[in-house]
Amino acid sequence: MTLIDTGHRRISRHLDLTRVGVLGLVAAQGPIRPREIARALDMTASAVSRHLTALQQAGQVEVIEDDADARTFRVLVTDDGRADAETTVAAGSGAFQQAVADWSDQDVAIARALIDRLVTAFDRPGPTPRQAPRSSTPRWQRRTPGGRDT
Repeated sequence: MTLIDTGHRRISRHLDLTRVGVLGLVAAQGPIRPREIARALDMTASAVSRHLTALQQAGQVEVIEDDADARTFRVLVTDDGRADAETTVAAGSGAFQQAVADWSDQDVAIARALIDRLVTAFDRPGPTPRQAPRSSTPRWQRRTPGGRDT
């Protein structure tokens, strides 16, 4: 996790990564409903709302009526938002190129294959930390590794 933590710390100093994810999704799939954003990014409705408000205030997305459902709306990326998303992707690509500048082509290919494999593993259905099966033993009967009751 050191690799992920290091990369996240370096990038998040300059960007809100969740907001970038929302903007990228809207750019790729818009016009899109907020609930579809929440589902795709595993976010709560309130978190999506906060990010959409910030993106709208920044002029990166706009809200349009949903002709199929008057109870909701759709979100569309603006030209400025698309340009910002493309700039962010280019910056990330540049940072990656700089990080592997002294790697051989073979090392880069191996790293890419392993990252693809890792992404595929994360995408496989199965319990997530929130969905991990609970112990059938009641909490009051469990013991901690040190032998104390929990």
